[in-house]
This record gives sequence, structure tokens and C-alpha cells, in this order.
Amino acid sequence: MKEWQLKLLACPFEHAPLQLDGERLICQSCGRTFPIIDGIPSFVVQDLAQVHDEQEWQWKQSEMKARNEQAVFYDRLLGLLFLTPFEVPMTTKALLGNQKRFDKLIEVGCGTGRMLQHFAKHADFVVGADLSLESLKRCRERFEKLGLWERTLLVHADASFLPFQDEIFDAVASCQMIEHVPSDRMRNKVIAEIARVLKPNGRFAISGYHYSLLTRWFGKEGVHKGGIYFFRFTCDEFMKLVSAHLNVQKLQTIFGYAWLASGVKGFKANIPKHESK
Repeated sequence: MKEWQLKLLACPFEHAPLQLDGERLICQSCGRTFPIIDGIPSFVVQDLAQVHDEQEWQWKQSEMKARNEQAVFYDRLLGLLFLTPFEVPMTTKALLGNQKRFDKLIEVGCGTGRMLQHFAKHADFVVGADLSLESLKRCRERFEKLGLWERTLLVHADASFLPFQDEIFDAVASCQMIEHVPSDRMRNKVIAEIARVLKPNGRFAISGYHYSLLTRWFGKEGVHKGGIYFFRFTCDEFMKLVSAHLNVQKLQTIFGYAWLASGVKGFKANIPKHESK
């Protein structure tokens, strides 16, 4: 592990610095240990079960299993093949704002790197965090082929308990991950964690399922094939969630499929209500 990578990391429970010890990391405060698997530090440990209620943890375990199984074919899913050409430029523009480039950028819920590979063009150092270790392994293969691995850190982590130092990233993206967090309590915890690791004046772009005329036929809340929980947000619900911890400058919809909120941490702005709910 490189020095710049270690400096970003912290215990997900104590937010304390970590010490590298061979193929594991040790929290200098609580003494918990975290393994490094195929170059990917893993912070998805059994102690996480103690900070979730039983149903929350069961849903997350179900998603981990499904995502691991889907990793080999995830990028070929028909919906993503259609959405990605539109989602990439919209999200990248929202994330950049008036900026041209970032020093350190993270995507929370990066999966196989579908979006992260595009964000990497706009940052010196790139970090991806995801609940699925198999997806991260696919992401690593992708980044090695693209020649990006030397300036990339991938982390196996729960988005509600991010293993990073406070105010360490210049930009944070999260693309259609928040709708799979299985409770309002944990969804709020995810946004709070994103705000914690983002620097003052740092930019963010967060997207999540839109409960619209297009999508309401598929239900507001339910379970995708494979056992992945989902929740679709109205305009007010999504704004309330994100703006509780971050200052939203712009809210737009990606073709009625997903909301996309963006802004700058620490910047207040008056946001007109979106017409589509």
C-alpha cells in the first residue's frame, strides 16, 4: 500500500489513523484489524452487524451476495447500456461545476467502475468504495487495463461507515447507490458520511431512484431480483435527505429514472422546487 493511500484511510468506527502491518491494517485507537485482499483493504467486518438493526444487516448481506454474483455481467445489463451514455455526461458536469480538475475524488458505491472510470479523467487520485468485493475486483481489472491503477485506491466498505479521514476529498460522487440502503436511518447516515469526508467547498453529485410517472409502475419500495432492496424518492424526499447534510445547488432528473443533486459543501443556495415529482 502506498503512503498516499494510507493517509486517506481511517477506522470506520473510530475515525482514527490506521497502521499497516503486512496484509492488514490496524486501528491505532480500538485495535480492530482489517485485511487487505488482492490489494483492496476490506472494512466489511462482523462488527458492522452490531451497529445495524437485524433487518438492516440482513438486507445488506443479501445485497452483497447478489452484487458479488452479478459482478461478472453487471456492465452488460440492458438498462445500464441504455442509461450510461446519458448518465455519464450529466453526472460529470454536475460534479465538476466550475472546476476543471480535482486532486482527490471518491465514488461511494463504485461497483465495477462503470462511472468511476469516467470520473478518473478529472482527478489526480481516485478512490472507489463499494459493498461488493467481487465488483471491486472487476473494477481493479478495468483500471489496470486503462493504466489508472497506480493512482487508484479501491476499498471494500459500507457506505454508512466510511473508512476515511475527515474532510479528505475534494469531490464525492455517488451514483444510484443510496436507493439500495435499506432504511431511512441508514440513508441519512450515508449522506452524513459523505459530508464528513468531503472538504469544505468540495463538490458533490449524488443520484438516486426517482419516483416518477415513468417508474411508479415498478413500485416505490421493494426488492429487485436477487434480493436487492430499493426505494424510490419523490422530489421532496430526495431534497430532504441530501440537504440535511449538504447544500444542494441544483436538482435535476435523469429522464425521470433518477434524481441528481449537486452542490458545494458549505455553500448556501436557494433551490426552486422541481416540477416533476
